[in-house]
Amino acid sequence: MARNKVIQVACPPDLYSKVQDYKGAKNLASDADAMRELTLFALRVIEHSSDEDEGISTRELLEVLLGNVIKIHHQTSINYYQNFNEEQYNNNMKEPDVVPSYKRLMAKAEERTQQILEGDKN
Repeated sequence: MARNKVIQVACPPDLYSKVQDYKGAKNLASDADAMRELTLFALRVIEHSSDEDEGISTRELLEVLLGNVIKIHHQTSINYYQNFNEEQYNNNMKEPDVVPSYKRLMAKAEERTQQILEGDKN
């Protein structure tokens, strides 16, 4: 039976702190478990990002998904507003700027997607 190989790596304090944060967030028992999971994840990302035939990286795919989720959220909010606040909706229809058009709604969703991708957590 083959034994698992042991790899020792020196970590600068900031990297070690990040590993500790990951270990705590995932409730892992040891530093080794945290490093094993992080290494496997990084290797999967590298393996899939080098496929030239796929044409889209994992990050690009996630950005597209984020954009679509935000657009769906905006559309759902408008649908809810129109269907369950009918009296208020009908009153506001007299003022065309109150209810956003579809193009303005999608522009707002794309703007929000960019804010999130740039690191805005609010």
